[in-house]
Amino acid sequence: MTVLFDTARVPERERADALQAAFTVESPQHVALLGDSRVHHRTEVVELGSGLRLRRETGSPLGIVRNDRHVRQAAPEVLALGLQRRGEARVRTDESESVPRVGQLDCVDTTRPYEFTQRGLSVRDVLMISHQEAGVSVDTVRAAGPVLARSPVYELVRGHLAGLFAATAQLPPQPRQLTGQGTAALVRTLLLTAAGGADGYEALADSLEVRVRAYVDAHLADRELSVERIAAAHHVSVRHLYAVWGRAGHDRTPGQWIIDRRLHRAREHLASGTPSGIAAVAQRCGFADASHFSRRFRQAFGASPAEWRAAHAVGAGGPAAAPVQGASAGGPAAGGA
Repeated sequence: MTVLFDTARVPERERADALQAAFTVESPQHVALLGDSRVHHRTEVVELGSGLRLRRETGSPLGIVRNDRHVRQAAPEVLALGLQRRGEARVRTDESESVPRVGQLDCVDTTRPYEFTQRGLSVRDVLMISHQEAGVSVDTVRAAGPVLARSPVYELVRGHLAGLFAATAQLPPQPRQLTGQGTAALVRTLLLTAAGGADGYEALADSLEVRVRAYVDAHLADRELSVERIAAAHHVSVRHLYAVWGRAGHDRTPGQWIIDRRLHRAREHLASGTPSGIAAVAQRCGFADASHFSRRFRQAFGASPAEWRAAHAVGAGGPAAAPVQGASAGGPAAGGA
């Protein structure tokens, strides 16, 4: 994770100009400060691969306008998929207007004019992804933007984006890029299925394995997670799920993969240096009890959870274990920078 911009590093009298400059680095747009509050803005970025970056925007009230003149100056084919985490926001184009509530997704195509407004302290995660990386056309983005929620994978993508910043902020480059590839596939499916048409159904079928991996990671704490439940959640038979899983090249069954992901998630928790007890880590990762978890952990990694933590936890005398991976331009939702 990189701090791309922070007004706390700028003298107060220069913050408004610095904010305007930061928001126009990648694409022309105008920033207007709203209200009488002191100017505050911070942009943190996680690079997830070529044409794909995740931003966390935290800031005071402002408005962003990208008009026809700005579009004529530069219109990179990039879309902004935003998740409002705190505060109020409004996104308006010539064709539509949305007021995303906290926890909702919205999508804006940056190749046309728009207005973005946030009031009060706002915290917003924004996935900036090129149309090429997403594998969709400008027309698809524009058709899907106002009706994202009608996609059958909307809730899956919403949950994925909600945890993406925390999950990737400290990852090394290769796992981050692998996560980015899976994220791009999910976004493509979201847009195509929301826009409708045959391409949407094809994308839904092609992305099943990616969606299953994302679903498993999002539900690891659920002790009732099973292959049958996963198949039902994705409206396919267990037999079909096994067939798709095998064609994707997995040498472990879906049930075995769930256990593997739980163990690797537990290892990440232990290596993070957080003070949670072994029983709490076991529960957080979906194991029925601490003894069963400890037995499985030793079988997988050759050490008990306590021994692993002592040897690998950050600040405990050893390097943090590298997590095992399972599965660029400013925009309205991005707030610029």
